[in-house]
Amino acid sequence: MRRWFLVLLAAGSVLAGAVSVGYRVLGRDYRYFQLVKLGDELLVENLPFQASRTYGSAMAIKPDEAIAYIKRAEAEQRQGNFSPAIADLERAAQLSSDVLLVSLRLAELYYEVERFDEAAAQYERALELDPSEANVLYKLALVRFRGGREAEALDALNRAAALRDGFWEAYFLRGAVFRALGGLDEAEADFLRALTLRPEAKRARTALIDLYIETRHADKAMALVRDEIDANPEAPEPYLHLADVHAIAGRNTEAIEAVGLALEQNPNLPVAYLRLGELWLEEATIGADPVATDKAVAALESVVKMDPTNGRAALTLGKAYLAMNDEARGFAELQRATRATPISAEAHRLLGDLYRARKKHAEAVTAYHIYLKLRGDTPAVLERLGDTYIELDNPSMAAEAYLKLASLEPRRVTPLLKAARSQLHSGDPAAAARTCRRGLATNPENQALLQLLTEATRRVSS
Repeated sequence: MRRWFLVLLAAGSVLAGAVSVGYRVLGRDYRYFQLVKLGDELLVENLPFQASRTYGSAMAIKPDEAIAYIKRAEAEQRQGNFSPAIADLERAAQLSSDVLLVSLRLAELYYEVERFDEAAAQYERALELDPSEANVLYKLALVRFRGGREAEALDALNRAAALRDGFWEAYFLRGAVFRALGGLDEAEADFLRALTLRPEAKRARTALIDLYIETRHADKAMALVRDEIDANPEAPEPYLHLADVHAIAGRNTEAIEAVGLALEQNPNLPVAYLRLGELWLEEATIGADPVATDKAVAALESVVKMDPTNGRAALTLGKAYLAMNDEARGFAELQRATRATPISAEAHRLLGDLYRARKKHAEAVTAYHIYLKLRGDTPAVLERLGDTYIELDNPSMAAEAYLKLASLEPRRVTPLLKAARSQLHSGDPAAAARTCRRGLATNPENQALLQLLTEATRRVSS
């Protein structure tokens, strides 16, 4: 009897221990989900910092549970803390069986921080689970486009458009990709298709208007702008489009009046004052009109006061000051334009000219190089660069600039003549002789080249 009593006692102890462990597990689960729920409530109340700390407390209880990591990532993202948000989601990816959810959230965060290849990899991972998801294909196309992979973006958009009827966003984005690639006819067709599918789609209408303005199709643009004004007569943006259409048609007076209509709708619109200043400056340039220059300066100074970081306004204001022969203020505005984002190539070119006029040749060379880096090799600036290197007494670098110029303008012999002189001056008569012969192949009677070839040959022989 006693033996049975001891057995029952032992069994009871084991059962009690099991129940105790079960209660502890259930209690831990309960506390975990209560903290997650509290974090969710804090997020709803727009308290992401407090929510993040609450989710962290939940993670301390169950560090191998994915839910709190996913939730805390959202809280960190709302605070703009993208690195910890990404770290939380990467940890969640290791723990969660919901690959689709975590991949899509990670892709969105990678996109936010412009890690486009990593975002694309997550979208592709999601598509492996569901290849027929048109929205994910659209997002994949967007990150591919932003990452400079236009061909892959087009492939994803073609698949998305085939999967969903009436997917106007896919046609709109495909039009943007075609436009970036220079396929303007294809871009027009896709923007029109998007607008047909969604007539109220403002983005598609604006993109089509901008395309017509870029390609100088004033009549096509005007029809869309009129529709835009009729649909929303109190918005200033359609009147700015109207100004651009008048401007490409050579109707500057009407363009200025259209900007005035935009300012009637919103008198504190920097972009309208900027456009007004540009139009008045163009008017001043065409007619050598000092009154128009004064009006341009007044409009542009308004922009600078409202938006001191506006590089385009600083560039145009600098040009206006130069037109007034106010070099000091023009120089200062151009310097400000070069510090703005996006970087202004034209501001660097104009600054290069001003530095060169002031005999600051090293600064001029730097400015011209930045311009060429941004715009590519352009003949006029390459020649100025070469001439400035001569003034800086650096003939070997001058020769490089002139030879680049010669490759762009093979029918001109002047760049080759300048290059040969620079090579001779830098102590390389053999290279000078070869360059002279290149020029004489184009113009055998050029006396300057013949004389230079004679001198180069003599130095090679001596």
